[in-house]
Amino acid sequence: MNLVLSVGLMICACCLSLHAQPAVLVEDLLADADSAYAEAVAAELLIWSPRRMGQAEESIRSARSQIKNPANETITRLNLESALESIETASTHAATLRSRIQSVVDARAAARSVGANNDLPAWQQAERALAEMAAKIEAGDEAEVNGLQEMVAQQYYTARRDALRSGVLSQARDALAAAQAAGADVQFPTIYARAQQALSRAEAALAQENMDDSRVAAAEAVRLARHASGQSAFVRRAQNTRMPYESLLLPYDNLLAQIAADWGDSLAFSEGGDAAVEEFQEIYDRRQTRESAIQDSVDYVLNTARQSMERTLSEMQTSLADQQDRIAELDQRNLDMQAERDVAVNRLRKRELTAQRVQMAQTAFDAGDAVVYQSIDGHIVIHLYGVKFASGKATIGKDQQSIVKKAADAISVFPDVAGVIVEGHTDAEGSEESNHELSEQRAAAVGEALAGVLKPGVSVTTVGKGETAPIASNESARGRTLNRRIDLVIMLP
Repeated sequence: MNLVLSVGLMICACCLSLHAQPAVLVEDLLADADSAYAEAVAAELLIWSPRRMGQAEESIRSARSQIKNPANETITRLNLESALESIETASTHAATLRSRIQSVVDARAAARSVGANNDLPAWQQAERALAEMAAKIEAGDEAEVNGLQEMVAQQYYTARRDALRSGVLSQARDALAAAQAAGADVQFPTIYARAQQALSRAEAALAQENMDDSRVAAAEAVRLARHASGQSAFVRRAQNTRMPYESLLLPYDNLLAQIAADWGDSLAFSEGGDAAVEEFQEIYDRRQTRESAIQDSVDYVLNTARQSMERTLSEMQTSLADQQDRIAELDQRNLDMQAERDVAVNRLRKRELTAQRVQMAQTAFDAGDAVVYQSIDGHIVIHLYGVKFASGKATIGKDQQSIVKKAADAISVFPDVAGVIVEGHTDAEGSEESNHELSEQRAAAVGEALAGVLKPGVSVTTVGKGETAPIASNESARGRTLNRRIDLVIMLP
């Protein structure tokens, strides 16, 4: 089960526990939130979605501080639900971000595949750059993202190159140094020179960003250097025996003679080693010719059998094609229905959560001070009836500052607030122009006061509507009173 689905199931459980009589202990909900957060950290969501993960961490911390007080159980549950929702959103955002910056993801994976980690300064620099880019995208600051993407990918490739240098290439250099220390460069100069050439090819391939060829050439350099070292050690051991020449040559003579005997031939050494090697080559060539003929016969039989099996398989596949198409059609229909159901469940869950938050936001106000509801377009609207102005004035009295503070508390109930629009409204008394100007001034006054008590990062915009958006008839005093109001429109994502 992937992270999004597991978090989604946790959220659904929380919704049911809030909607009806709680069946799940708040301690169990905290455990679910802790588990989901740990999974998200393991999935590196702190890198891909730092802001949402920070919100989740803050919600869990707040819930943990309130969990011992039974009077705060509803708030605690809402905090835990907000944490799970933030983690789910972070997971979805991370998946979208990774697919969007696939070149960076591929470069990062390539660096890791050769052992790049926090021990390398280049890796540390690339990780910091990735975190900064992810934060910019999450915050909506995408003006420089395309340029940053190429730069970050190159930083990861630099880390990969450094990891190769500190891994495979350093191993090859060490092997060559050991061979030279053993005297292999003098005793076996041809093998040693080949090792040096392989190392040079590895370094040249690395300089040209050809990582695979570099790794292969470096491995070849290690093999040749160790070969030269081994031969030098063999010569030293033979020189320390009573019969050094026999110690050097006899093992090879015995091996060649044994192989020839296993192949049904005999090898003579009467003409010396050179002639014996030439004779062994002839024996080897004859054996290869015989084996090639046998292999051709086997290949013919196998090809004939394979062709027969392929014809039979083709006939079976043709007969099954219609059934497979039907199964695929049913599978797709099932997937479509499941997707529609998931969308409906998520929409219902978010609607229920928003309704609960609207109720909680309403409790922040005294009776008659405000009305909180969700508009048709999904935004939250707060009618601030408690904020009143003297006739023709746009100044907020000190006694009404508390209502603005309550409005800020009500807004904080909703996570991920994109911004708040402060709308000023008047009745139809007076001229339209003067009403519009007065509504702008009153909206600006409330907006300034609200911005001073809101959490950092929430933008406040003010607009005057004048008499153009009444909610009651201007024919009665009651209606005009209702129309003279300040509306706070909370913009949700």
